[in-house]
Amino acid sequence: MNFRIKLVILLFCTIPFLGISQEMLTGVTQNTAIVKAAKKGLPVRSTMALKPPFVDDFSNYTGFPSPDRWLDRQGYVNTGFAIYPPSLGVVTLDALNEYGQVYAHASRNTFPADTLTSNLIRLDSNFTLNRRMQVGDSLYLSFYYQPGGGSKTADAGGWEIVGDMPERSDKLVLEFGYATGNIVFAGYSYGEYTIENGQYYSAGDSVENPFIPGTYYVFENDAYSGQTILMPADSLFEEEFIWNEVWSTFGCNMRDWITENPLQYFKQVMIPITDEQYFRDNFQFRFRNFASLDQDAWTGNNIVGWSSNCDQWNIDYVRLGLNRTQNDLYPNDVAFVSPSISSLKEYQAMPWKQFRDSDMITQFHNELSNLSNTTKNTYYTFDIVKNHQQTIYVSPLNNENATPYFPNGLHTYEHHATPSLQMEYDYDGADSAVFTITHVFGMAGGNDVCKSNDTSVFEQKFYNYYAYDDGTAEAGYCLLSTMANPHSYFAVKFTLAEPDTLQAVRFWFNHTLNDENVAPFTLMVWDDQLGLPGNVLLEMPLQLPEFQDDYLDFVSYYLDEPLAISGTFYVGFYQNHDIQLNIGFDQNNDARGKFFYKTAADWNESYYKGAPMIRPVVGKSFNHSSVRPYSLSDIKIYPNPTHDKLNIQYNNEAENLNYQILNMYGQCLEVGQLQSNELSLAPYAEGVYFIRLFSKNQPIKTEKIIKH
Repeated sequence: MNFRIKLVILLFCTIPFLGISQEMLTGVTQNTAIVKAAKKGLPVRSTMALKPPFVDDFSNYTGFPSPDRWLDRQGYVNTGFAIYPPSLGVVTLDALNEYGQVYAHASRNTFPADTLTSNLIRLDSNFTLNRRMQVGDSLYLSFYYQPGGGSKTADAGGWEIVGDMPERSDKLVLEFGYATGNIVFAGYSYGEYTIENGQYYSAGDSVENPFIPGTYYVFENDAYSGQTILMPADSLFEEEFIWNEVWSTFGCNMRDWITENPLQYFKQVMIPITDEQYFRDNFQFRFRNFASLDQDAWTGNNIVGWSSNCDQWNIDYVRLGLNRTQNDLYPNDVAFVSPSISSLKEYQAMPWKQFRDSDMITQFHNELSNLSNTTKNTYYTFDIVKNHQQTIYVSPLNNENATPYFPNGLHTYEHHATPSLQMEYDYDGADSAVFTITHVFGMAGGNDVCKSNDTSVFEQKFYNYYAYDDGTAEAGYCLLSTMANPHSYFAVKFTLAEPDTLQAVRFWFNHTLNDENVAPFTLMVWDDQLGLPGNVLLEMPLQLPEFQDDYLDFVSYYLDEPLAISGTFYVGFYQNHDIQLNIGFDQNNDARGKFFYKTAADWNESYYKGAPMIRPVVGKSFNHSSVRPYSLSDIKIYPNPTHDKLNIQYNNEAENLNYQILNMYGQCLEVGQLQSNELSLAPYAEGVYFIRLFSKNQPIKTEKIIKH
């Protein structure tokens, strides 16, 4: 199936330009943070049932839900997708599975997606009063939720949009459940049965099942000799579990909430547990979302690379406890709402050698909240530690009253919300440095019910690259073209304090379904001309998007020779096709005015708030043999053009290289391992192809081949 994304662009800005090239945002089809976590294996879980209270506000960790509280791993704990959550961090349910990939059964019709299930909870006893649980113990489960695709008015830039709004047919569900103790039939395991030579079966024919004697398998379709089919091999049984839906909501628009109440970015739900069937030692609750992949309604161009994640729901501050009431809406808690910011004016990270005092901000910006319904005396401080061992700055401790979020909004006292940064980093001549900035906002006098959300940490990195992004892609950035002969350019602006050498450019390419965005591009570097890309300093054609499992991160495209640069320069790419390359796009940092696109004669400043995930690597030469084990001159592919066969000559005849053959649109036609120095193009029609060679799963060469 070829689904298209839900475009997160404004219709009034889009429809008039369908006949020309333009920029666009998509969702993502892979959550790299979850992929990385999945590769580490399953966490160790406690087999002991929990006792109330159960509380998780997702503020002090990211990635998989904590195994101390949650059973499954399909939700994504993060600080990037929610807008103004009750406290720092949420868990997001979407259309990506626990391996960070779009569900295999995803479709345009509503399908079950993520599940977030609590560990077992003991509701059989009131442990405070040492007796069985009773309805009068006033047991409540509460949580906050927010649909994705929320937006708020941004400064001088239209709308800020994060995530994708669930459709009216999509759904978020809360269920209560428990194991009955019964064992029930759950289905079959299956074995492979190969049809013997000379045998043929029509739909409706039957054959005795060799795995379960005395039973017969009925063919639903025609089957031929040599074909392998799956037959039931054994019965499977499992513990019976009862699940009951106790609350649900259909897809909605968070902007409608804000129209009704400008402070209601999240809604809180209170569920009383009054049914005695749940007063047992193995109670569980779970959230589930039902999603749908949409096909864009107003295009029929078969443009690839449009399929992506969708239908996010953000959940925060889950609390299960006794002696609560329907009005227990305000926990005695003060909290950070959003992550801390960089201490640099322009960048999230930059080369240590290029740092100057003028790069520093003069004050931080903190988003803070008092979740209770009474004024609280609060304190704030921050400290900075160099290279994880040397404390170089501690701010003065400052106390001030914080009024409740409802009805007053965020805590805005200047020495807490916009504290001054009156210090500078001292460059010490080292290759790199890391400064850990720890912010603390707490309740004076104690009684804070959740201290984990009182701390926010930012690591200020000075390595060998510039970055406007924070390393997490909430969306994808593409150049969309419907022109007959598309020519599109994209460039990101950086400024050096002193002359240096460009060694590589790091790109983050998002996966799309079936990797439909694998298409050639030219890596480019420009100098500056009146604030826009000027003269071309470098062109590296025939590059292809890389996002192999060994990376799960940025991929470095190394220059054959270091390039001398000074002042302002630009890095980016050129493409002459209509396939979206899908660059990672960080929606939590704003680099507008620093990246540009050109689809005709003039460069245009981007409309979108965010930061494209492209990073130039500068500084002294370094050994990158682990990424490129061959010099390009060591590999020769000839003849070119060719009528049929290609000869591939490389320096280590003992090693078998892997190869891919791709068509001119980047679609993979053939993969394999070179068994000799010869590769045949006989099965393919005349035209343009690309040969990619890999050594130890790492790309080492891509070459354009013409078959005549």
